[in-house]
Amino acid sequence: MKLSALTIIILGVSVSLIALGLGLFGFGDRLPGFLANRKEAGYYNEYKAQLETEASKMSRAVQRVETAREKVQQEADTWQEIVAAKTPPASLEEGGINLDVDAWDLTVEAQKFRNNVQRAVNRQVKVGGVRVIQGPFVDFPSDDARTIVANYFNYPALQFPVCVWDFGTVTVQGTFEQICTNVEGWSQMPNFLAVADGLQITGTSPVLTGTYNVTMVAFIRGERVFPKVPDGVAAPAAGGGPAPNNPGTSGPGRS
Repeated sequence: MKLSALTIIILGVSVSLIALGLGLFGFGDRLPGFLANRKEAGYYNEYKAQLETEASKMSRAVQRVETAREKVQQEADTWQEIVAAKTPPASLEEGGINLDVDAWDLTVEAQKFRNNVQRAVNRQVKVGGVRVIQGPFVDFPSDDARTIVANYFNYPALQFPVCVWDFGTVTVQGTFEQICTNVEGWSQMPNFLAVADGLQITGTSPVLTGTYNVTMVAFIRGERVFPKVPDGVAAPAAGGGPAPNNPGTSGPGRS
C-alpha cells in the first residue's frame, strides 16, 4: 500500500515525539544535570547583562567627567581673557598695584595707584568727544598701614583683593550720538570693569546734556598679600630703626 505524503509527515512527527519521550523519561538520571546546566547558564547570562549595564554606566560617567572638564577649562579660558583685558597690571610701574609689599610702603604706592586710576578714568569719561561737566572722582586710600588693605582693597572681607568705586553722577554734554557712545564706552574700558546706567538726556538738540551713574571695579592681581600689621605696631622710624613711640619694636620685614 502506498502511503500518502500526509501520512508520512504524521509518522515522522510521531517518531520524533517517541524519541523525545525516551530521551526525557528513559534517561531521567541525566535530566537534573542538564536542567541545572541550563539554569546556571541563565545565571551567567543574567550576570553578563548586569556587567554590560554597569559598563555602560561607567562609560557614561567617564563621558560626563570629560564634559565637565571641558566646561571647566572653557570657563577658565574665559576668565583668563577677562583677567587679561579687565584687571589692572600687577605692578605699579605699569599702572597697577602689587599688594605683596610691606604695609608702610603700600600706603605710598596705593596713592600712586589711585592717581593712575584717576588718569584712566579721566580718559574714559571723554570717550565719544563729549564735554565733561562733572567727571568721576577716585577716592584716596588711607595712610594707615594697619587698615589700608582691609578698607581700600576689601581684603580679607572678600576672598580676593578688589577695589570698588561708586562714582555717583557723571554729567556730559554733546550730541545724542556722542552721549550714547560715551555711556556705552564704559563697558569697553581697559583694565577695569565699569558699568554706566541710569542715563537721562535733557536739553535741545544738537547740544544735549546727559547724566548717568558709574560704578567701577578693579580686581587686583597677585599671588600674595602682605600680612596684616598687628595693632599697636607703629611705622618704622627713618633709617629703619624702631619707632620713637614704640621702643624695642622693629617694623616687620618682608616674608
